[in-house]
Amino acid sequence: MGQAKSHAVLTYLYQAFGRRILRLLLKRNGGDLQAAEAVLQDTFVAAFTSFHTFRRKSTYFTWICKIALNKLADYYRQQVNSRSKFIVPSLQQLDRILDPSLAPEEKLVADQLRQDLNKCLELLPPQYRRLLHLKYYQELSNREPQSGQVNCPSLPPPPPVI
Repeated sequence: MGQAKSHAVLTYLYQAFGRRILRLLLKRNGGDLQAAEAVLQDTFVAAFTSFHTFRRKSTYFTWICKIALNKLADYYRQQVNSRSKFIVPSLQQLDRILDPSLAPEEKLVADQLRQDLNKCLELLPPQYRRLLHLKYYQELSNREPQSGQVNCPSLPPPPPVI
């Protein structure tokens, strides 16, 4: 299908389904109109660029709704990444922070960092905490747990909070 024809079809689809998809996005994101409009725009850009891949195994509405839900998930991921102010230090940096010769103010800051780090780790599912334990405490490479060299059922329990 030519680009002009696909543009015409997508213009029609936007006019036919844009409001319904916007309502769906508003329901899913708690009523944030600005975010819903941004996701709606990303949805139709993605639909336009991938229109040639549509196989007619579903309706256009279902296809665009699925794109919209995926774009909403992408939006939330991007928001989490852009708003995250927490940077995980390497173990060597953490060891320097936990140095006993620190001044009282530095110890207070280090304790706060440790508490924040523990809170973040507690949010992770146990299997992800185990992978972090393997990577940073047992110093395995990224590929070793995947290669079968590590038997997951015999993994130690998640590391204790620092």
